[in-house]
Amino acid sequence: EVSAGGVITDASGDRITVRTTARAQAMTALAGAGAEVATTGPGTLTISNLSAGKAVAVLTAHAVPFGEVTAHRATLEQAYMELTHASVEFRAEETS
Repeated sequence: EVSAGGVITDASGDRITVRTTARAQAMTALAGAGAEVATTGPGTLTISNLSAGKAVAVLTAHAVPFGEVTAHRATLEQAYMELTHASVEFRAEETS
């Protein structure tokens, strides 16, 4: 049995968002801990493959200032789209 909560958790992909004024330092520390890190805005990083707790521990250990750590949670619609994107492809067809 598949639960909506499990589907949403799977679609969320264990991503977290971190706000920091020391972006380069944070990226280096988090990448060194095995995270995949992407800049998603000024002072905002999105991190994959690292739990929020571990990210906080890594940033604290490296004395990286941060203001917010938020876990990404997919909506049910996003989860559904992720589940079905490989099996369903919509194409606009030209009509004559």
